[in-house]
Amino acid sequence: MQNSADKSSVHPAVLREGAHGYFASSNSGGGFYSLYDEVFGEKNFEHVYILKGGPGTGKSTLIDKIAAHASSLGLETDVFVCSSDNKSLDGLIIHELGTAILDGTAPHTFDPSYPGVVGEIVNLGATWDSKKLAGNRGEIFRAITGKSENYARAYRLLSCAATAKRDILSVAGTAVLYEKMSVSCARLFARNISSPGTGRVSHRFITGNTCGGVISLGTIDDLCETKITVSESGGIGYFYLDEVKKLAISKGADCMILPDPLLPDTTEAVYFPADKVFYKIASGEEYEEGNIRVNCARFADTELLRKNRVRLRFSARIVETLMEEALSSIAAAGEIHSGIEEFYKEAMNFDGVTEILGRLDEKIFG
Repeated sequence: MQNSADKSSVHPAVLREGAHGYFASSNSGGGFYSLYDEVFGEKNFEHVYILKGGPGTGKSTLIDKIAAHASSLGLETDVFVCSSDNKSLDGLIIHELGTAILDGTAPHTFDPSYPGVVGEIVNLGATWDSKKLAGNRGEIFRAITGKSENYARAYRLLSCAATAKRDILSVAGTAVLYEKMSVSCARLFARNISSPGTGRVSHRFITGNTCGGVISLGTIDDLCETKITVSESGGIGYFYLDEVKKLAISKGADCMILPDPLLPDTTEAVYFPADKVFYKIASGEEYEEGNIRVNCARFADTELLRKNRVRLRFSARIVETLMEEALSSIAAAGEIHSGIEEFYKEAMNFDGVTEILGRLDEKIFG
């Protein structure tokens, strides 16, 4: 299982000047989990361009080219990496232009709520040769079936991994010394979060369960000035992050909540952009590299955790084993998907896609 912010593990669009990389969805223990309605909600933008078309029709490439143009103009962007394929793109936001572009095909199907007013469909499928695709009908059917079977297996395994992780959290919940944690958390929060806010809360993923493994993007590490690393400590760290969220909401602090990709109802990190402060559950070298380190073992009934040590170790091993198998199935699905893309690429008129890109580029940048 890979856990990496390695530059070679993500799409190069994330690494451009002014680009901030996120995931807008996750392969989670509850299946495909999407933040699309929040991230790309049309009321937040002047223009939303929704790309339609099959695999290999150039959606990710089109997003990348628009992102490159934005970067060349010195515009800041949010670049959304595909939650299954870490080398592909699902969307782009250019905040200064009030513009979003996204892949609106399954599993993150997205259609305009205000067609022609804000949302506009861009159909790349209009440029393919249907006869060529029909000639490969049987092979395409078999490949799509195989891909679906691998995803179905992956989601079964992720569901089991999520159950095992909740078992860890259930023990942790009984062991938390809530009053001690609350007092300490509030004290640290007051020292580091001082900017008045509007109460704006947004959500993004910075970690994804992808065909390349568990990929963690270094976006917030690059943006923050103070990184507060919170030890996991047998699940206690998740309760500490819950306390941070409660404080942020009660104080009206603007923040970005970054859910855990396996259990999206829990939180792996919280970022406060005005103060450039980043709280994150971390272990090993990453924990030691924090500007401020919170050892959550201080907030636990150590005797209770000791009594449950065998149970906690068992559940942790189960999570790791199931995650490895789930990721292998997602990787297998990714390989099949690459084969499906080849069928569509052979049937595409990419000159037509280039014309669509030119028209879209003109609309966005003028």
